[in-house]
Formats: sequence, C-alpha cells, structure tokens
Amino acid sequence: MKLKDTPIQRKLLSVIMLTCAVVLSLMCAAYIIFEYYSFRQTLKTHVSTLGIVIASNSSGALAFQSTSDANEILTALQAEKHIVAACLYDNDGNIFVKYPADAPSTLFPPASGKHDVYWFDGNYLQGFQPVLQKNQPVGTLYIKSDLEAMYAQLRHYALLALLFIAGSLFVAYLLSKLLQKSISEPILALKQTTKIISEQHDYSVRAVKSGEDEVGALTDAFNQMLTQIQNQNKEITAFNQNLEQKVSERTQALQQQKEFVETIINSSVDLIAVFDKELNYIMLNKHADDLYSKKRENIIGKNIFEVYPETKNSGMIDDLKRALNGEAVRNTKYKSGLLNRFFENYYIPLKDKDDKVYGVLTIGHDITEIVDANEKLEIVNAELLKSNRDLEQFAYIASHDLQEPLRKIQTFTQLMGKSLDQEERLIEYQEKIKQSAARMQDLIREVLNFSRISNSEEAYVDTDLNVILENLKIDFELPMHEKDATITYAPLPTIKGIPLQLTQLFSNLISNSLKYNDKKPVITISANQLTAEEKKRYPKLNGAPSYIKIQFTDNGIGFEEQFSEQIFKNFQRLHGKLHYTGTGIGLALCRKIVENHHGIISAHSEPDKGATFNIILPAK
Repeated sequence: MKLKDTPIQRKLLSVIMLTCAVVLSLMCAAYIIFEYYSFRQTLKTHVSTLGIVIASNSSGALAFQSTSDANEILTALQAEKHIVAACLYDNDGNIFVKYPADAPSTLFPPASGKHDVYWFDGNYLQGFQPVLQKNQPVGTLYIKSDLEAMYAQLRHYALLALLFIAGSLFVAYLLSKLLQKSISEPILALKQTTKIISEQHDYSVRAVKSGEDEVGALTDAFNQMLTQIQNQNKEITAFNQNLEQKVSERTQALQQQKEFVETIINSSVDLIAVFDKELNYIMLNKHADDLYSKKRENIIGKNIFEVYPETKNSGMIDDLKRALNGEAVRNTKYKSGLLNRFFENYYIPLKDKDDKVYGVLTIGHDITEIVDANEKLEIVNAELLKSNRDLEQFAYIASHDLQEPLRKIQTFTQLMGKSLDQEERLIEYQEKIKQSAARMQDLIREVLNFSRISNSEEAYVDTDLNVILENLKIDFELPMHEKDATITYAPLPTIKGIPLQLTQLFSNLISNSLKYNDKKPVITISANQLTAEEKKRYPKLNGAPSYIKIQFTDNGIGFEEQFSEQIFKNFQRLHGKLHYTGTGIGLALCRKIVENHHGIISAHSEPDKGATFNIILPAK
C-alpha cells in the first residue's frame, strides 16, 4: 500500500520513524567515515615510524654485509602481526634479506628510487625507507602491512552504531505512538462523522471540537459547511418539487409532439432513417418494416455494417459519408441490392447549434416502377429507331435500287418501240429487260426476307447445326462442284434457335464464300465454348450464362479491314457489279438473324487473303 493511502495514525508513525532512522543513520555513517580516514592516517604514521626504526637498526648489517644480523633484525617484525612482508635492498637494488625468509622474491617490488614513500594499495599499506650509515645510503627497506586492524575496528563501530540506532528507534516508536494520538484522534473522529453523514444523509449531525488548533478550525469549518448544506437541501427540495411538476408538464408536451412527428413519419410512403456519426441506426419509420425482413426494434441502435454487412462497399455508404461531412446529397437512381428495387435517395446532414454535424437524415423514394417504365420505354424507342432505320433503308431501295431496274426496263421498252424493224436489236433489248426484271425480282425477294426476320415471332427450338450444314451442302452441291469447292467442319453444337433463320444465316455465308472467290473455294467452319476472358471482350452480350463462338473462314478475295462494319449494312457492296453479282442485303440479313438470336457477328479480312466471320450465340 502506498504511503498516501495508509491511515493517518500509521502515516504519522511512519514519518516520525523514518525521520529518526535517517538522522541516526547519517550520524553513525559520518562517525564511521571519520574513524576510517583517521585510522588510515594513524596506521600510516605507525608503519612509517616502524620503518625508520628497522632501517636505523639495519644500517650496520648492510654496511658490513652481515645477512645474519639483517635477518635477526627483520625477524623482530613478528611482534607486529599486521606486517605481512619486508625486505632490505643493497645499493644496487638487489634483495639483501627478506621477511618472511621463505617468501618468494616475486612478492617484493623492485627497489624504488624514491625514499620515505608510503601508499595504500588495495587492502595493504606499502612503503620504502632509506637505510643510512653516517648519512650515507647503504640500502633501502621495503615494508608492507595489511589493513585488517582497521577493518576490525570499523566492524566494531558498525555493530555499536546498529545497536544505537535500534535502541533509539525503539524509544522513538514508544514516544510517537503516545504523542501522535493528539493529532490523529480528532481527525479520525471527524472522519467517523463524515461517514455517518454520507451513509445516512443526515446533515443535522455535527462534529465534536477537541481543541483550538488547526484540527479544531477544520471542525468548525466542517460544521459550518454542514449548516449551509442543510439549508441548501431545503431549498433544493422545494425547487425539485416545482421542477418535477414542470418536467412532467414538459415531458407530456414533448411526448405528444413526438407522437405527432412519429405519426407523420410512419405515415410516409418513403423509407426514412436517421444515422449517427458512427453510422448507427437512430430511427426508422414504419415503412422499413414493410420493406425489410428485419424489424425496426432489432435494427435501431446497431451499426449498419452489423445489420447489413453487404452495404460496406455500396454507393450508399459513400453518400452517407459525404453527408456527414456537411454536404446535402441527392442520388437520383440508387439500386438497393437488399431489396432489388430502385430509390431516389436524399441524404440531409443534421447539425447542432454550433453547426456541427451529429447525424444524417436519409429519405428513400421508391422509383422502381418509374425505372421499369423508362426501361420499357427505352426498349420501345430503340425498336422504333430500328424500325425507322429499316424504313429509311426501304425508302432508299424504293428510291434508288428498285428504280434502277425500272428505269432500264422503261428505257429499253422505248428503244424497242423505235427498233421494231430491227430483229437483232429487239432480241438484245428484250434480254436487257429480262435481266432488269430478274434484278428487280431478286431485290424484292431479299427485302421481303429482311422484313420477315425483323418481325419474326417464330418459336425457338433445339436446333442441330450439323443437320443444317449437311442440308446446305446438298443445296450447294452444283455450285460447289462447278468451282471445285470444299467445306470442312468440326462437330457443331445444338442451340436454341429458329431453324429457318439459322439455315438462311449459314446459306448466306456459304454463298458469299463461293461467290467472292477467284480460285478453288475452301470453307472451314469451327465452334467452341466462349471462355470468361473472351466474354469480357464483347460488352454487347446480354449476359447469358454461356455462349458458343462459330467461325466461318474462307480463302476468297477478302476486303479492307476498314470496311468490316460497312459490309453488314443494307445494299452495301464493296466490289463492282460487273465482276460479282448480288443485292447487298445478304450480310445485313445475317446480322439481323444473329441479333434476333441475341448474339453478335463480326468480320475480319485482308485483300486476297480470305475472310473470317465470327458468330457468337447463346449456348443451349
């Protein structure tokens, strides 16, 4: 437990004891430190004095080189138990004698040129003392003493200090235990009074004053505060009674207002919701119960991602975030993935008095029927535009292509009238009229075929493309034989289609491959399933589950790639009429048939390198 959290009695006792302990410890530590340095100085004086005596007694032994006398002098050091080593050096620095006698020479340092030098090294005191004979140096004394005597004395002092501190603290504890009651007991009594007031909420209780000190002043202030609180409570009680009545009246008015607003909101045919800044539902109107599978009471208070995780990456979240940034947002056409319906959404920021956004009001107006009607209208308009284009093309035929053979018939008829006496001319003009009539008949037949495709309501059935191709090979047997043509194909699929139209499609493509070819025609037909990657290349496909790609390839005269779209228009011919016959409707008819089967057709070619027609139709 921390000191600030302990009871005041223990806190006072702890402060007194800690103060005494610190003061006594500092005093004892100062005394021990003083004794430590004093003893070191005393020891140094004692050892140096001993060194002077030994050096003086050893001068004769060194002067006469008497090792026995020198050993006897050093042996006298046994009386000093703290002298651990000593030796005498001659003037050449060689060890003359040593103490103890069996001590290794490595224990002694080289003779120093300095004399009367003593120093502390670790746990030892060492020194050199000169040996003089008639004031002339005859050698040097080395002496070494341990510090055990000093350490023993310091341990003794430390023990005495601990005993002194312990005794002093015990006395301080008894005194503080007795004296701190004069401070703690009035404070504890005040604490007990506050506890009673807190638990019983009785502000008539008063604390008992014990003296005129600071605690007594605190007690007076506390009692005065209780008197003020008691008076204020009476005023607050009266005010609360009045406030409760006003709150009740105001609550009733707000409840009526709330019910009125809820009635209006719940009567709305639009979807209304309110979100807070974290996108939690605050409110939903009754229309939400009619649209969603989850009830309002299970949604309000929850986050939109918790209730509808699928909205996380929707455009609605982006609109909500824009509204939370203070922008009023209108989304004129939003498709709800949850309801599969279209809404016109409004996102209105809700702001407080400081103009800070605290939520968003959303209003969703269901426009599904309008969108469906618009889509149907667009389809009808597209069909109408298509019919208009067909009508324009038919008008072009009537004004141009159909008039051309009529003009020829009219011209040659007039010429026949002027050449009745010229039999050869009559036969020639008659042949021209016959050719023009045949040309006009072909144009009328192709226009009727194109018209039937545009307005066909025939039923779609399972159609085996292999059967259609085999039948066409029989139909084209004579022209294929004349041009020595070959048709090769891999097994073709069975699809849902109109057999007559698919036969016309294959027939036109084979006819073109035979017609526009100056050599032996070779026609290759293949089919394969369209992969997902290939499907992405054709955005015009209407989204059927799978598609079949049928490919017609020939070795004919080909055409420039820039005309790959023009060839599918009515009456568009890239080659001169003198070389190749035709109406220019065949490939337009092919496109009409493919589009009628919800597919697409395209062509790719180069001059004199043949052509390739790709037909993509929904698989069965």
